[in-house]
Amino acid sequence: MSHVIIGTAGHIDHGKTALIHALTGRDTDRLEEEKRRGITIDLGFTWFDLPDGERAGIIDVPGHEKFIRNMTAGVAGMDLVLLVIAADEGIMPQTREHMDIMELLGVRRYLIVLNKCDLVDEEWLRMVEEEIRGEIRGSILEEAPIIRASAVTGEGIDSLKEQIAGMAAGIRDGRKAEGAARLPVDRVFSAAGFGTIVTGTLLEGTIRRGDQLTLYPKGISCRVRGIQVYNEAAEQCCAGQRSALNLAGVEREEIRRGCVLAAPDSVRSGRNVDVRLSLLKGAGRTVRNQTRLHFYSGSAEMLCRAVLLDADSIAPGENCLAQLRMESDTALKPGDRFVVRFYSPVETIGGGIVLEPDAARERRFRSDVLERLRKREKGDPAVLLELQAGKHKETMAAAAELAAELEMTEKEAEEWIRELADRGRILVFTVNGREYIWHVRDEASARETLLRKLKEYLEVHPYRTGAPAALLTGALPRMNKKLASEYVEHLCRNGILERRGELLAPAGYEIRKDEIFCGVRTKVLAALNDAGYQFAKISGMEFSRREEEHLEELLLLLSENGEIVKLSDDCYTLPSHLEKACAVIRDRFRGKERITVAEVRDLFGTSRKNVRMILDYTDRLGMTRKTGGESERTLAVFKKSKD
Repeated sequence: MSHVIIGTAGHIDHGKTALIHALTGRDTDRLEEEKRRGITIDLGFTWFDLPDGERAGIIDVPGHEKFIRNMTAGVAGMDLVLLVIAADEGIMPQTREHMDIMELLGVRRYLIVLNKCDLVDEEWLRMVEEEIRGEIRGSILEEAPIIRASAVTGEGIDSLKEQIAGMAAGIRDGRKAEGAARLPVDRVFSAAGFGTIVTGTLLEGTIRRGDQLTLYPKGISCRVRGIQVYNEAAEQCCAGQRSALNLAGVEREEIRRGCVLAAPDSVRSGRNVDVRLSLLKGAGRTVRNQTRLHFYSGSAEMLCRAVLLDADSIAPGENCLAQLRMESDTALKPGDRFVVRFYSPVETIGGGIVLEPDAARERRFRSDVLERLRKREKGDPAVLLELQAGKHKETMAAAAELAAELEMTEKEAEEWIRELADRGRILVFTVNGREYIWHVRDEASARETLLRKLKEYLEVHPYRTGAPAALLTGALPRMNKKLASEYVEHLCRNGILERRGELLAPAGYEIRKDEIFCGVRTKVLAALNDAGYQFAKISGMEFSRREEEHLEELLLLLSENGEIVKLSDDCYTLPSHLEKACAVIRDRFRGKERITVAEVRDLFGTSRKNVRMILDYTDRLGMTRKTGGESERTLAVFKKSKD
């Protein structure tokens, strides 16, 4: 049997809290006002020990219409609901509303408890049971057992316990214990000596002491300092358990009911939520485009406007695709269920299922938008993974994060990723041991952008062999730098780009060898050849205005091509002159340990300044090295260099 959460539902004063006390011996009303007024205002929590030794959580919800927001906050994670109906009153308005809310939020298992049976006779009980059967006919509750009980006299309590135990034993939890942890916060408080404490039902995954979690939608990172499960200290809590977490790194004032604690990068925050919106058959309202609504999901409540994407309005019993535009940030996942209530008067009218929790603002009646959302509804894993990858157009998507967002295990996601990659729908990149995926459509768009940037750069700098890598990674501003660099390497490996030293160019790119290039090259090579070891200064040469505009790039190009060698900011020479100089200097060392600047000056008949440039060059080659003062050199092991 899996971990089980039992909840209550029903009209105010039908005895939900008293029934829990009869089952467990514990009072779930904790507020002074609740005890004084004799009504449940907020959620109450306790547990129920099952015959096999497992402990089931119990959530008691308020029955008054004014506290529906508190009631909906407790429904998240319920496996079995005790729908409590007072025998002396029968089905009441909040009974019906609670039934609607439970069904909208996906609760599928019910026990109907006919409470206060000690107040009526047998004939009345039969009449109330008949009324209940008529009310639930055709609904999800149609097959639910009806148990007669009295929280006051204890009548039927043992039978109720047996029914609960029997139904709990048959529950096979659909929650994924191995998935990313997620806990909607339904209570937050501070305790002396401990700090911030939150409670909630762990919907999926496992939380361990010491884990790092993220508080959504604020994105605050925090650490789990301690855990309690049903008032007992624990090292971990699992999906389906009521849990209290002592948190470090977040203040009590930063958390409210409706926040979600989850594994980092597993929940998406946003204000535009694409949904399938359905109205109850008994809803007394029609929803038109831009209708303002109250939205409830998990433990959260917020206001929104419904933008109807494929209809102008929906009447009771109808549904449509819609975008709910929230007035505050959400923390949702695809597949989450929700309830909506009319803005004023506030009454439950419908609900639905989340398709995209952080959508862009959608335009109405767009065929591509509607097609995408209908694909999401079908739930094919490969389709969902591809659609989800398409939401990370500029950044790539981490495979582990996609798995968490789609509630897949990493192994499941890996299988679908391989299938999509084999079909040519996505590309897979690995950085620091983590896999990232990119839709081929988005990669093609990025590649086009990079090549355009590169082309624009080379048009402005026609005599450069390529562009700095930073230009290309900078064209992907939202992408992680290491990931952007890996993508650039991918383009090189696949023959889209070529490395030219430290620069990058389109494959097969050739510089412009036009009149300006040829003119500067001819003048520079001739001047350097004629200058010999007197070394010509570029500033002393004559160039046309257009040649001057590109002179710096052309000198760099000639240097990269090995046609000239730069000695200083303004002095260049030919490689052949330096090769000859090396040979002459090496020959001069024969039989000598060192030579002086003066000796080299005499060898080449040039100035001490030029000699120093020659010796700086041989030092860089590793052929010579300084010894003693600046004016002496010894012969070192000769090393070839690109210089």
